Amino acid sequence: MRWIVTALVVAGTVVWTLPEFYLGLAGALVGLLVELTAVQAGLALGAVLFGLRITHVIIGLGAEVKSWTWTHQRVVLRTIPVLATIGITGLKPGVRRRTVLTGAFAIVFCAALAALTWLATGSAFGKGMALAATACFLLQLVPVEKAGHTSLGWYVFSLPKMTGRPLGELEARPGVAAGMDAYRRGDLDEAERIYAGLVREHPELLTVVGLKIVTACARERYLEALQTVIGLTGRDDLSTRDLAFVMATTAGVAVLAVESGQFPPEVGLETARSMFGNAYEAGYPKQRANGTLAIMALIEGDTRTARQLAGYSAESSENAVGRADDLITIARAWMADGDNAKARELVAEAHELAGWSPRVAATRARLEIS
Repeated sequence: MRWIVTALVVAGTVVWTLPEFYLGLAGALVGLLVELTAVQAGLALGAVLFGLRITHVIIGLGAEVKSWTWTHQRVVLRTIPVLATIGITGLKPGVRRRTVLTGAFAIVFCAALAALTWLATGSAFGKGMALAATACFLLQLVPVEKAGHTSLGWYVFSLPKMTGRPLGELEARPGVAAGMDAYRRGDLDEAERIYAGLVREHPELLTVVGLKIVTACARERYLEALQTVIGLTGRDDLSTRDLAFVMATTAGVAVLAVESGQFPPEVGLETARSMFGNAYEAGYPKQRANGTLAIMALIEGDTRTARQLAGYSAESSENAVGRADDLITIARAWMADGDNAKARELVAEAHELAGWSPRVAATRARLEIS
């Protein structure tokens, strides 16, 4: 649908702005960028107003220029300061109500901005901008929830009708978030205690099982984590989006198990490739796999690819633990190439972000010995 709408906007702009169609197309590009940014800004403002947590803010495109990373949040400024991406989650009871209100606020915010662009239709540039901004806004009203994208329409039109396990996943987010907070600051005992309480009430929830998987990996019990996540693939109550994340998680845990020596490489890497292939077909964004693909390249001795992919992943990381993990992959690649000096610089940053992480601690220890 996006491509159809884009084609219609381009054609409509050209016809409406002749003979200055080039100014109209430039305005359409600006209108698209403005409205896409307004979607994220509206969600961010709504989250603040209605009690949701903003987990990350990534501003711009291209390479990372500056970043600020805390235990629960990460802000990244990129080379080309256009577009933005934010993440939100629930921290207080009534997550559905708060999320619906956040989505509704974002719709009103985007509608107001799209309406303002029509004040500039006295010029070809303004006509293109108004047409593109309005089309982008209307497309956001279509309810869509995929592994890499959730529209504003889904928050307002689909979320209120949610029932069953998906609703349980949403309303359990405050408890799961508390467990993930404990995990990200390295308090694994607290994370496991929270998991034990959650699993008694919600044994069927994917987010609760996910908390078990990350804490098992943090304890370097990769086979236990792998067994747990593989057990999810046989469930018949999962949506396509759920399956995409489950299969991608299976690939990630399998690769960590191989790296740690707990799983045969020929079996683990093939499992990871197969799972990623299925995840991509289910809509999983390929760029989110870069961190795991980097470790696979490192295992196979392709250090250059490992550094490149881990660099991409580090720049788009959404939390401190994720960035630390990617930095360690790059450091290990430099170590494999005999450059311990570069590795030490990366490990120093990773230690500040998540010094408790087994991969960070083990790599730092190896460098100290060397």
